Amino acid sequence: MTEQARGRWLLARPQVGVDEAARIAATSYGVAGPVCELGSQQDRNFRVEPEGGAGILLKVNHPTLEAEVLDLQVVVSDRLRAAGVATPEVLTAAGGGRAVPVTTEDGIRAHACAFELVSGRPLADLPELSGARVEELGRLAGRVVGALRDLEHPAQQREIQWELGRGLDVVEQLQGDLPEERREACVGGARHAAERLRALSAGLPRQVIHGDLTADNVLQDRHGALWIVDLGDVSSSWRIAELAVLAADVLARTGSVALVGRAVRGFASEVDVTDDELAALWPLMILRGAVLAASGWSQLRIDPGNEYARERVEHEWRVFESALAHDIDAATANLRLAVGRAHSVGLRYADLLPRIHDAGVVDLGIRSEELDHGRWLGAGVERELASATLGRAPVAVMRFGETRLTRVSSDVGAFAPARARCVELWTRPGTQIRAPFSGFLAESDGGLELSADGITLRLEGVTSAATGEVLAGTRIGQVAADLEGLGRVVVSRRILGAAPDASFAAPDGEYETDGAADPSRVLGVNPAADPVLSAHRERARRDAAMGGAAERYYADPPQIERGWGTRLIDTQGRAYLDMVNNVTAIGHSHPRLAARVGRQLNLLNTNSRFLYEAYAEFSEKLLAYAPDPSLDTVIPVNSGSEAIDLALRLALVATGRRDVIATREGYHGWTVGADSVSTSAFDNPNALSSRPDWVHLVDAPNPYRGPFRGADAGTRYAAQVADLASRLDREGRAPAAFICEPVLGNAGGVIPPDGYLAGAYDAVRRHGGLAIADEVQVGYGRLGAAFWGSEMLGVVPDIIAVAKAAGNAYPVGAVITRREIVDALRDEGMFFSSAGGAPASAVAGSTVLDVIRDEGLMENAAVVGEHLRRRLADLAQQHPLIGAVHGRGLYLGVELVRDRETLEPADRETAWVCERLLGLGVIMQATSERQNVLKVKPPLVLTIAEADGFVDALGRALNELVLRSSVGSEEAN
Repeated sequence: MTEQARGRWLLARPQVGVDEAARIAATSYGVAGPVCELGSQQDRNFRVEPEGGAGILLKVNHPTLEAEVLDLQVVVSDRLRAAGVATPEVLTAAGGGRAVPVTTEDGIRAHACAFELVSGRPLADLPELSGARVEELGRLAGRVVGALRDLEHPAQQREIQWELGRGLDVVEQLQGDLPEERREACVGGARHAAERLRALSAGLPRQVIHGDLTADNVLQDRHGALWIVDLGDVSSSWRIAELAVLAADVLARTGSVALVGRAVRGFASEVDVTDDELAALWPLMILRGAVLAASGWSQLRIDPGNEYARERVEHEWRVFESALAHDIDAATANLRLAVGRAHSVGLRYADLLPRIHDAGVVDLGIRSEELDHGRWLGAGVERELASATLGRAPVAVMRFGETRLTRVSSDVGAFAPARARCVELWTRPGTQIRAPFSGFLAESDGGLELSADGITLRLEGVTSAATGEVLAGTRIGQVAADLEGLGRVVVSRRILGAAPDASFAAPDGEYETDGAADPSRVLGVNPAADPVLSAHRERARRDAAMGGAAERYYADPPQIERGWGTRLIDTQGRAYLDMVNNVTAIGHSHPRLAARVGRQLNLLNTNSRFLYEAYAEFSEKLLAYAPDPSLDTVIPVNSGSEAIDLALRLALVATGRRDVIATREGYHGWTVGADSVSTSAFDNPNALSSRPDWVHLVDAPNPYRGPFRGADAGTRYAAQVADLASRLDREGRAPAAFICEPVLGNAGGVIPPDGYLAGAYDAVRRHGGLAIADEVQVGYGRLGAAFWGSEMLGVVPDIIAVAKAAGNAYPVGAVITRREIVDALRDEGMFFSSAGGAPASAVAGSTVLDVIRDEGLMENAAVVGEHLRRRLADLAQQHPLIGAVHGRGLYLGVELVRDRETLEPADRETAWVCERLLGLGVIMQATSERQNVLKVKPPLVLTIAEADGFVDALGRALNELVLRSSVGSEEAN
């Protein structure tokens, strides 16, 4: 180690202030705006964010950074981005280059470069690193290694202190800056790690790596995607050093060897890691910690004003201390298991049970077909399935990591531990059990524990036959009989020295811990995937496939894969009370619907142009609910948007006109026609300015916050329709139709004032137009008082559009109207429906109507809805934030306002309440233009007890919100 080299490692940051950074950003990159300095040990980083424009991250590199090294960083950035690894682009400066020369305040020449500014948070700033996130980081490190595998650059052999091949030299040269009480441990640990590495180094592949891939240098954007930042430590090094840097950081932040194993598993999914690399990993982690510690204290000596370095020194010591605290061989054994290898090189595990490799898997997961029709709710179903599996296999396996539907609590307020952190092996009692590896066998708390090389395998349900030192394959006991004559062995694993953790994890518990690690590799069976990791992948797949315009509930949504009645169940084992799914009117996974539609799919599924029985049956049943005998014809459609589109076309064709009157703040669908009459500014911010010239608007008849209130509000709102229809008639463009939801669903269940619909319908009909009722959301008995919203309000539309509830989320809807209106369409062409007119859709439609009738769901909506409304009204007495409770039956809206006089919308509070309710086990979403109304429209099977549970959860959320607000006010004062 030369003194010159040592000098290059002890670099104070360049003298560049915020004003100079602003000048460089403006003159070289054309970006002007507020400048904020970010932390760095040896460079200067500035965030420049102009208002309303794209910002940049300006980096003023240390003056010793040569131009070819900067070019290496640019090449690496381009290579990563080309490989699909998200990293900010190095921007081109005004002069055409990707770096610009600058002069520091003390007259020294340096180079600056700029990167696109990524909006996100470093993972280090998030509350904790989960195992799933750590595994993703490991995979990201592997992708970086893959992208840079064959990169060659003149500057890649640069001599920097962070390249771990030089780690011991760095520590020995800088040890004098370490606190005396830490010096011996740091130098001694580094020397021991370096000695282990010397025996392995010849077999470790080398290449260009990022070199500082830690939670500080990975950002998570608002979509959940991970971005790599800071390429300042790029150089050639051992390939496995990329993982070692990450693994050391993970260990320091979590203290968990199991989570380090998750990082290694992710890396190994992208890189074919060698045995030598796995053996080198823990020594490299120790060396990384020692280098960080020595460098951190040295940096403070030469740059005492560097607050970033001062804040980091304790974390950096923790990196070293955490790695040193574990025996290298024991840790390595566990990391080998994490990537699916035996814990010792060359080891082959003996079979714990005879023919275990022929075992049958008992599927207890959320999507298990064996648990359909609510079977998981029955007592003893796990045993039943195990017994059935043993009828065709010698061993039945219940997997590690599986979220068992059988253990999910239907009480949404009390989440049960449902995710297995053990393996259960069912077989015949008396079956011999053998040691899968050599080790020390002991009895402990009613079980057997086999320990060796840093791992402990625990067996429960075993009659012991041997203890003490045993060899692999030795008979160590036999399977005990349980009370019902079956044998069940529960197998768990922990890292040696760790206390045992619970065998089942709660929904937010870790997939794998030091005290409950996966034993599957030892047994020769496969685990289930981590549901959190799977949810992240599904979210990324959906975002990639559907794009940003696809609406999704929640910023970090649960992955819902099972429904039953009013319950939705996610893959982590959490059940939620569904309070928003008016689509699923008769409840999720209704067995009668599933059976009848499934039967029809086994018979025939085609389109409405064929003659078959099912559609006529559905049409007759639906017409029996028509609010008036004059509505005698049904046309099948596949969605609410198509129903509205067809309703509009019927009106235009039947009247020979083209103009339509619609209300403001209404949402009717996404097709061209339905969107034309949709005016919701939330669903489309340009809704009002982008209406076609044939759509004419009147105010939403909202008696709570609209322009007209009080006893005469209905008359005054209806007068708007009458005046507009008269004006259009005078202009020679009399309206073809007036379209409105009988109850304003988009506003959150607001019921128009008395007389409004009757007056509006009369007005449009006086001018020869038709009345269209959009019953897509509020029809089908949801309001309790009547099957249709229009019927409840005492009017008969000319055309009714219906979908959503019509098929219980199956693609079927309908337009109900008079025959002469339909006949007018015949002159322009015939109508048919592929999906909505298919036999299976018709069967779904008939079944929904049958269930609503047979289970008394409209009556249930009336009774439960009135109880719910009373409870919510009582809650409003306690919380001034509740301005009003709208609606009827099981279509209610709880409008939140900051002031009951001004009606200022409490939109932020509403968003917070929705997120909090999710944590309390209730699915709830906001609606209205102002996003300040909780839309309460659950399946019609909601019970009074469930309604009470929702109100109790809402009350708890509002109480917490009040507490948060009061704490915030005190802090502000």
